[in-house]
Amino acid sequence: MSEIKVGPMRVLVTGGSGLVGKAIEHVVQQEGGKLDGEEWIFLSSKEADLVDIGQTRAVFEKYHPTHVIHLAAKVGGIYQHMKENLQFLRDNIKINDNVLDTAHKMGVTKVVSCLSSCIFPDKTSYPIDETMIHNGPPHDSNFGYSYAKRMIDVQNR
Repeated sequence: MSEIKVGPMRVLVTGGSGLVGKAIEHVVQQEGGKLDGEEWIFLSSKEADLVDIGQTRAVFEKYHPTHVIHLAAKVGGIYQHMKENLQFLRDNIKINDNVLDTAHKMGVTKVVSCLSSCIFPDKTSYPIDETMIHNGPPHDSNFGYSYAKRMIDVQNR
């Protein structure tokens, strides 16, 4: 039988300063989305570089989250993605692996990861849903970033 964690729920939101992170923060802080006893930490890249395993572990050791909403990613514009495809792939795979592995090793109860619409195949039929993620290559302009995001789906299985 597994041990049930007792105590306050502490939610770490990686990518907390991004578009989705800020929207979640607004709901939690302004629209009554926070329950009594919950603590929410909205982490930005200014606080830790999640490409670095040491900094990732330090964040988890500092906050001891019970839950993680993983939104962090290295992102850029189309030109930057096309110019630095390999670096976007490598950095985002490191970020995802560091967050998911550290969460697992520290006994985080639940991890929710966010993907991106660019992960879907370039040539596809509509409407699209998550079962279609791996049905073909993504658009060339986001190749590295897209495949790194697709890997979250694989890593979470």
